[in-house]
Amino acid sequence: MNQSKVVSEVLSADQHPRHQNDRREKYFKSFLYSFFMRRRKTQRRQVDQAVNTFVDTHELRLAVVFIITLFFCIADALLTLYIIEKGGEEINPFMQFLMDKDVMLFFWAKFAITSFGMLFLISHKHFTFFRVINGYHMLYAIAAMYMILVNYEVIIITQYILST
Repeated sequence: MNQSKVVSEVLSADQHPRHQNDRREKYFKSFLYSFFMRRRKTQRRQVDQAVNTFVDTHELRLAVVFIITLFFCIADALLTLYIIEKGGEEINPFMQFLMDKDVMLFFWAKFAITSFGMLFLISHKHFTFFRVINGYHMLYAIAAMYMILVNYEVIIITQYILST
C-alpha cells in the first residue's frame, strides 16, 4: 500500500490536507506577494509552454522596449502637432476629435493608450494571439512601427523646411 492511500484511510475527508484552505485563494496576499517575492520568470513546466501563462518577473529588455516606445510615442505626438500647425492634417478621426477638443487631451490620450496597451502586452508576453503571434512579437512590432512613423514625420518636416 502506498503512503497516499494510508494517509487517505487514516484521515477523514474534511481532515485531508487537500481539503484545507487553498493558499491561492488569498487574492490580496497573492497580489502583494507577487510584487515583493517574485519567483516565476518563465513557464514552470514544459507542458505550460504550450498554453498561455503569466509570469511574475519580466526581462530588462522589455523595460527598454517599453521606454523606447513611449519616447517615440511622445515624439510622434509632438511632431504631429508641428505638422498640423504647418498645414498638415490628422488622418485618425479619433485623434482628430481629441485634438479639436484640446491639444493636451490629445497628447495624454495618445500616451495613455500606448502605455496601457504596452503594459497589457508585457503582462501577456507568453500568450499567443491569432495562433501565430506572441506578446513579444507584438511589442517589438509596435516599437518598430513607432520608429518608422517618427522617421516618416521627420522626412515630411525636412521636406517642408527645404521647400520654404
